[in-house]
Amino acid sequence: MLKTKIEFINNKPFIKVNENVHSPLAYTTYFDECGEWKDFIKHGYKMFFVNVSFTDLPINNVTGFTPFRTGVFETATPDYSGFDEIVHSIIEACPDALIFPRINISMPRKWVEENLYETVSTPTGARESLFSEAFKSDGAELLKTLLSHIRSADYADRIAGYQLCGGTTQEWIHHDLFGSFSEMGTEKFRKWAQIKHNTQNIKVPVKNDFENDRFSEETRLYYEFCSEENAKTIEHFARITKKLINNEQIVGVFYGYNAFVSDPIWGLHGLRNIIDSPYIDFFSSPCCYDCNRELGVDWGDMLPVDSIKLHNKLCFIECDIRTHLTKRMQDSRPGEYHENQFYLLNSNGKKTVWCGPDTPELSISAIRKAFAHQLTKSSGIWWFDMWGGWYHHSDLMDELQRLRLVYNSLKAKITSDLPAAEVVLFIDEKAYRNIERGNPLLNSVNNLRVAMGNSGIPFDMFMVEDAPEVLRKYKAAIFTAPRPSEEGKSAVELCKELKIPYVSIEDENIYHSTNDLRDFLVASGVHCYNADGCVVYCGNGILAIHTAKDGCTSLTLPRKYKIKPLSDTRGNEFIADRININAPKHSTFIFELS
Repeated sequence: MLKTKIEFINNKPFIKVNENVHSPLAYTTYFDECGEWKDFIKHGYKMFFVNVSFTDLPINNVTGFTPFRTGVFETATPDYSGFDEIVHSIIEACPDALIFPRINISMPRKWVEENLYETVSTPTGARESLFSEAFKSDGAELLKTLLSHIRSADYADRIAGYQLCGGTTQEWIHHDLFGSFSEMGTEKFRKWAQIKHNTQNIKVPVKNDFENDRFSEETRLYYEFCSEENAKTIEHFARITKKLINNEQIVGVFYGYNAFVSDPIWGLHGLRNIIDSPYIDFFSSPCCYDCNRELGVDWGDMLPVDSIKLHNKLCFIECDIRTHLTKRMQDSRPGEYHENQFYLLNSNGKKTVWCGPDTPELSISAIRKAFAHQLTKSSGIWWFDMWGGWYHHSDLMDELQRLRLVYNSLKAKITSDLPAAEVVLFIDEKAYRNIERGNPLLNSVNNLRVAMGNSGIPFDMFMVEDAPEVLRKYKAAIFTAPRPSEEGKSAVELCKELKIPYVSIEDENIYHSTNDLRDFLVASGVHCYNADGCVVYCGNGILAIHTAKDGCTSLTLPRKYKIKPLSDTRGNEFIADRININAPKHSTFIFELS
């Protein structure tokens, strides 16, 4: 069996496999038969996430979409054939592959039918409540059965770790998108309120209580409960997994989207409860879907990645980057999905989030931009070729190979004396509980993060609870919560005490513009690399720009550095404090600083 762990080398994360260190760069797809496993293997990738599910029931309970043709436990005896087949095919092409089963912990039909009290209603039928003790108990037994099969299989010596998924879209969102609201859930809420808050016979809110005119303390507590208990469920399955694998391999989960998902009833705001869990080694999320993934906009992080790194965890970011080859999933599996499930264009002919750039050149720029962001933030990447074939182009694969080599080359690079972010943006996950659903104030986090992303000023992102440990190294701070938690208020007071300039959000002023933020930060002594609205990333000895306009633009550095172009193989090193660029709009350039 392989033994794996997360290891930080010169501030950058790697996965140590036995005595060898690997960059956290991986590939996966939902549609195995359309996947480009061999393309990625040919271009040097060895790390692969392979999907497997207890059930073939939908992962999206609104659209009814499921990628799974086989549910392991939907038959009288477990059916591992689909999973085994794809693992064997990967190992046949890459004998030293590192496989991460991506396990969908969601109960099969028979269990749902026999345990209706333990379920919640969704548009596509009943599904397990994430609070359910029966789900946690019976789900753990199915998990043990699957893990036992994997660990006794002939490919067991190529398994490097596990990713545990569940809930809607496998991202541990409550199946009903409403806090697993049910008779069983409200009974559990009463017990939780009694134990945690010493509140006897708490009034249980009804669904209308979460809207503007009926918001109450009970509603706020239900928000807290549905995230906190959700996080405990996730940790429960991680603990089961760690025990069965003798703590010898890494385990990760989707969770903690508190820098993007603003609806507190989804259950994603309990990261603080499990950020230090000994059973979880990495947290995952997609990069943000801001502005429908348009080019020219920063696709930020859904997670407070710097807090996760501070707590010695890896952020393994899902980069499901659309390309000029991206097509409808209905065309990847003809006849399996109804025609109106997902669109590339909406009714007005405008591109949706599912549509990629028009050309290979712009596709390369999009891939490069996502890579630069994650490299400067010390995150890992798994390229998610969702329906398969998105990267099946020689120029795209050559770029993905170059980027892999860039990541590997920086392993030994010491970057402590190189430019880093001078601004910290604080995420206050408890503050979401103070705002009723539908209130525009919930948009404040995304508004500020998007505005900062095009300011030309790099920034770090921490949770407010980490302010005492990290605040002193920044020149300015941005607080994103209109109605902060007590921890958020304490972080603001610490700014005042340390005389650090900061932006805080008042109820009537949540739409800060990029220009306003830039002006404030520059006046506070923060260095601006570009004031043209470009996306700029800087960290770990890397500086990158994604251009906002055609023609000339520039990057102004704090002082002179040796600069090596990484995205132009013909570029020579030079020493300067300014980089001039003449390129089409939405081009991406990466430079190494020393």
